[in-house]
Amino acid sequence: MKFTMYSQFSDIVSKRGIEYAAKYAVELGFSSVEIFANADKPESYAIADIASAKHARHVLEEAGLTVACYSVYVDLLENEEGEKELMKHVEFAAQIGSPYLHHTLIPENELLENVSENEKMINLIVDAAGRIADFAAQFGIVCIYEDQGNYVNGIKGFGNFWNKMKQRSRNVGICGDLGNILFVNETPETFLRTYVKDIYHVHVKDYLWKKASISPGRYWQKAKEDNWLRDTMIGSGVVDFETCLQVLKSGGYQGSYALEIDHPEPFEEGVYQAVEYLKRLY
Repeated sequence: MKFTMYSQFSDIVSKRGIEYAAKYAVELGFSSVEIFANADKPESYAIADIASAKHARHVLEEAGLTVACYSVYVDLLENEEGEKELMKHVEFAAQIGSPYLHHTLIPENELLENVSENEKMINLIVDAAGRIADFAAQFGIVCIYEDQGNYVNGIKGFGNFWNKMKQRSRNVGICGDLGNILFVNETPETFLRTYVKDIYHVHVKDYLWKKASISPGRYWQKAKEDNWLRDTMIGSGVVDFETCLQVLKSGGYQGSYALEIDHPEPFEEGVYQAVEYLKRLY
């Protein structure tokens, strides 16, 4: 079972440099890393240009690490420069040796009640994502997408986007996120069963769940209806990892498992628990 350092890695690169970040990833037992960039905050990019991407690749290879995925947070409807920024990150991803570019689509927007307007928004992002996927194909990089937000979440919501996207470009795949679908009151194992044959990469996370009329506290995020979710150590929350891993294995998934650890509990403890727990299940 291969584990990827996702959360914290790019922050450490920005603050302490790629050499320190690579050494830290190895010490934690990771065999690969996932680069993250927020297109709304270009000043925070861990990889700022082609030269830094080439240097990072050299350092990672020297440390025995590969790049499992390159991820970019962007809202293709709200960020006018989003598509242009993504094109730039495709080139960074190529130079650093990533096989995949994972980018968000409409991560935060509330789902509109007007069905025709929803369809219009999906068509707009499919068109933009299609241009990015076609550009990425020139570099041998596959663009992958996860269920997220409200427009592109749940079996039906993601399926609406995915079916259109497959018609738009052949250079696409899915990032199987094991937590985002909980925000629309569905389960990750159901998502995996539906799309396992198209999953190229997996994000691993876990949540505590609570029904309440008001926020239970500082770390809780609002889900659909009166449900609330809070990031927690992997294995401590509501995600059925045993079933999720069974579905992925039976579907032939052989890729890496990227730890998306954003819980308030200590980061290193979260890594150790996640790796030990998932290896036992696997």
